[in-house]
Amino acid sequence: MTTALHSQPDTARGPGGPAEQPYAYRRRPLVEPDWRRLPGWRDVTTAEWESAQWQRAHCVKNIRQLRQVMGGLLDESFYADLQRDQDERATMSMLVTPQMLNTMDTASTEAFYADPVRRYMIPVFSDRRTDWPSHPRATRDSLHEAEMWAVEGLTHRYPTKVLAELLPTCPQYCGHCTRMDLVGNSTPAVDKHRFTVRPPDRHQAMLDYLRRTPTVRDVVVSGGDVANLPWPRLESFVDALLDIDGIRDIRLATKALMGLPQHWLQDDVRAGMERLAAKAHRRGVQIAVHTHVNAARSVTPLVARAARGLLDTGIRDVRNQGCCCAVSTTPPPHCSTCRSPCSTRPGSCPTTSTCAT
Repeated sequence: MTTALHSQPDTARGPGGPAEQPYAYRRRPLVEPDWRRLPGWRDVTTAEWESAQWQRAHCVKNIRQLRQVMGGLLDESFYADLQRDQDERATMSMLVTPQMLNTMDTASTEAFYADPVRRYMIPVFSDRRTDWPSHPRATRDSLHEAEMWAVEGLTHRYPTKVLAELLPTCPQYCGHCTRMDLVGNSTPAVDKHRFTVRPPDRHQAMLDYLRRTPTVRDVVVSGGDVANLPWPRLESFVDALLDIDGIRDIRLATKALMGLPQHWLQDDVRAGMERLAAKAHRRGVQIAVHTHVNAARSVTPLVARAARGLLDTGIRDVRNQGCCCAVSTTPPPHCSTCRSPCSTRPGSCPTTSTCAT
C-alpha cells in the first residue's frame, strides 16, 4: 500500500524534458495485528492462525460466538444494537473469519463502532440511516443477474462476457453484498433464493453453453466465493474453460484473498494454480484473480504473502475492486472512483458500471 504525501519533482524524462511526479510515495509497513489481544484467542498459536482449516472452524457466526472472542472488550449496548439489526434489517447472516475480525479496531466499544471493516462486516441497527434505510433503487437482485441467466447461474449480459456463479456461499458474508438475494443463509429480512440444479449438472450446463457460444471470450468465475469450492472442482471447471477455443480471459473472484489468505497459501491450491497458469500460457489465455479490499488495514503480511504467491504461480495479475460506497456511514462517504457523495448517485458511479461489486 502507498500513501501520497506531497508534490515532489521526478527525475524521469518525458518527450519535452524532465517529467514532474505530482506525489512522493511512502510505503506503509504491513502489520498482522496480534490476535492474542482478543480474550477468546489468547492461546491460539501461529501455526493454528495460519491454518485455513482452523480459520474456517473458528469463524464468528452469531452474537454468542462474538461475545466469546471479545470477552469484556465491548459494552452490552453494542450487542443489543447488533441483535436488533439481525432481527430487523440484516440482509446477510453473520459470518466473519478470524483473519477479518483481527483487523478491526478493538481498543474500545467506540473504536469498534467506528472501524470501517466492522461497519460492513458486522453492521448494527444504528448504522442504518433512518431517513433512507435502503438505496432508493435497491432490489433483491440489484444487478439483475438472475434475469439474464443463459443457464442457471450463468449471467450473459454483454456479448463477449459472462459471469459464472459456481456456488452460493463465501468464507465471509459482507453486509453490502450485491448478491444478497442468493448468497448465504436466509435472514428475517430476506428469504434467499436457491439453485435448483445439482452443482455438477449446473457447472456442466455452463460449459456446454460456452462451447456453443463462440462470441464469449471473458469469463468471471465467482459465486459466492470460489475459495469455498473444493479445489479439485474449481480446477476442473477452469481447466475445462481453458479447452474452449474462444475464451481468452478468465477472472477468479475471491474476497478470501483478504478474508482468508490462508486458503490461497495452501500447497495444493498453489500447485493447482501453477498447473492452470501453465496451461493458460500454452493456450494464450490470461488468468487474473479479483479480490475486494475496502480498507487498507485489511492488507496484512499474510494477505501480501497470498497475493505474491498467486503471482508467482504465473497468473497475469491480482486486482482489487474496492470502493468506499460499500461502507454505510453518516454522513455519506465520497466514492473513491468518482469522488461524488454516494448518496447523490442512486444508480451507480458515473465512471463505473456498478459500485462495490
